[in-house]
Amino acid sequence: MKRIGRGGFTLVEIMIVVAIIALLAAIAIPNVLRGRATANESAATGNFRALVNALEMYRSTNNEYASAWQADLYTNPEPDYGPPSFDLNLASAQAVQGYNYIYARTAAQTYTLDAYPTATTNGTRAFFVNETGVVRHCRCPAAGCSATVNAVATSNTLDALPGVCA
Repeated sequence: MKRIGRGGFTLVEIMIVVAIIALLAAIAIPNVLRGRATANESAATGNFRALVNALEMYRSTNNEYASAWQADLYTNPEPDYGPPSFDLNLASAQAVQGYNYIYARTAAQTYTLDAYPTATTNGTRAFFVNETGVVRHCRCPAAGCSATVNAVATSNTLDALPGVCA
């Protein structure tokens, strides 16, 4: 007589499969998050270069840097100088691709532009650029970066010690 077995999995087999999937997820998720943070940092430096070029084009036309970058780079000039990745409806602290951007014109021929991650999962570095066009960066402390990273501007090195931009 032929014995008919019941189809299906035992509880032990299902628990082993779930444990394997959990192990693979535990290995993969940190790598995905690190890749996202690296991509956000790369986008921030690219946005910095685009903004520096836009500010220099504006200065070459008007003989001074923009006083309010949203209005001066997007709405007043013909053609628009500003890069397309920034939304005009946002406030002065622009949040683009995981970073906040703060622009301040200190005089007609000088400005500062800061970028810091909105969360520690978005990036581990803060960036600073001024009228020289040199993009400086520093590592954020474990608690994250604050809204001001101007301490990097006085540094002669491109990479300051961790915690400089507190």
